[in-house]
Amino acid sequence: MTERTEAALRARIDELMKAGVSADMETLDGIYHDDIVVMDLSIDGRLVTLTKTDFMSMLEQTFRGKNPADHMWAKIHSVTVSGNRGHVLISRKIPVGGPNMMIDLSIDFIFEDGRWQVTREVNFSRPDAAAA
Repeated sequence: MTERTEAALRARIDELMKAGVSADMETLDGIYHDDIVVMDLSIDGRLVTLTKTDFMSMLEQTFRGKNPADHMWAKIHSVTVSGNRGHVLISRKIPVGGPNMMIDLSIDFIFEDGRWQVTREVNFSRPDAAAA
């Protein structure tokens, strides 16, 4: 994980997804940069912005006791690396209650302290057309 390559960044995304859906707070703490900003734009235009502490708390509450295998569907559209900066564009299906939703994520990374860390995550939720 100490390489500044697209393959290493892709592996970091896999690690991030597994840690997120299993509420592995220790692993998430190492992946999320201390200054991360998470923005979630809902289909009705409501924007929620969270800090690291708030986002990790939300993930822990959402996924504690859930089956991680149910939440691992992903389609990676783009992985790019330029120096110590990386970007991933990915779509996810995460059934956490209510209607099935597709979540499109734009995730910015920085390679710092020998590892890829998420500095910004922008999420857009929309109904999953396949479930409609």
